[in-house]
Amino acid sequence: MKTHFESRWANHAARAVLTLAAVGLFFAMRPDIYGYMGTHVRADYQRKIVTPKIIDEYMRANKAPKLQIGAGSNNPAGWLNTDIEPTAQQAYVDASQHLPFADGSFYYVFGEHVIEHLTYDDGLAFFKEAHRILAPGGKIRMVTPNLLQYISLFNEPDPEHSPRTSHFVARKLEAQDWTKTVDPAGMILNNQMRWFGHQFLYSPRMLRASMEQAGFTNIREYVAGESEDPVLKAADFGPGTEYKDVNAFEAMALEATR
Repeated sequence: MKTHFESRWANHAARAVLTLAAVGLFFAMRPDIYGYMGTHVRADYQRKIVTPKIIDEYMRANKAPKLQIGAGSNNPAGWLNTDIEPTAQQAYVDASQHLPFADGSFYYVFGEHVIEHLTYDDGLAFFKEAHRILAPGGKIRMVTPNLLQYISLFNEPDPEHSPRTSHFVARKLEAQDWTKTVDPAGMILNNQMRWFGHQFLYSPRMLRASMEQAGFTNIREYVAGESEDPVLKAADFGPGTEYKDVNAFEAMALEATR
C-alpha cells in the first residue's frame, strides 16, 4: 500500500516537473507571450488590489477630495492622481468608463491633455460623470489643445517667420522631433490630430458646449497655466515643463462649476 502511494506521488511529481519544464521552454521560445501575460497580470493586480486600496486611503484621509484624471508624470500633492496606465501611488481610472466614485464625492476634477484622447461621445460621457461625482459648487478644469490655434497657423503667409507664430512653429517641431517641410502648419495640424493617441481636438466653443450639456455652469476660458483658483493653478503642470511656451500657445484651459 505504501509503495503504491509513493509510486503514484512520484508519478504526479514527475508530471508536474515535466509540465513546468514544458511551460518554461514555451515561454523561453515565446518571450512575447510571456511579456504579454506578465503585463496583464500586473495590470489586473493594479486594478483589483492596489487601486481600491489607494482610493480608500485617499478618501478617508482627505476632507475635500480632489481628483486628477490622466495624471501621467504630474502628481500634485493632495490629489487623487489617476491614470489608465498608473505608476506607483496612482490609481487606475479609465476616463472613458463609469467613474468608480460616489455622487458628490469630490470638490475638484482636473485633467491636462487627456480629454483629447477620448472620442467626442466618450468625452461627453466623461463630463457627465465628472458632474455626477462633484459636490455642488465643485469645480472642473480641463486643459487641452485648442484646435483654433492650429488653424490660425494657416492665416499666416509664412508661419515659420511670422512674429506671432515663428517661435511656436520652431519649438513645436523641435519638441516632437517632427519632420520640417515646406508647410510646417500642415505638418503640425496633421500630427496633432493623429499622434499621441489623440481622438478628438476641441475648439473652445465645442468644449464649452460639452460642459454645458453635462450640466456645468460659470464656464470660463484661461491660457494654460493660468487660473484664478489657487488650487487649480497649483495642479497645472504646464508652467513647469520644458516646453511651457509651446503649451501656452497651443492649449486652452476651461473651468466650470457644478
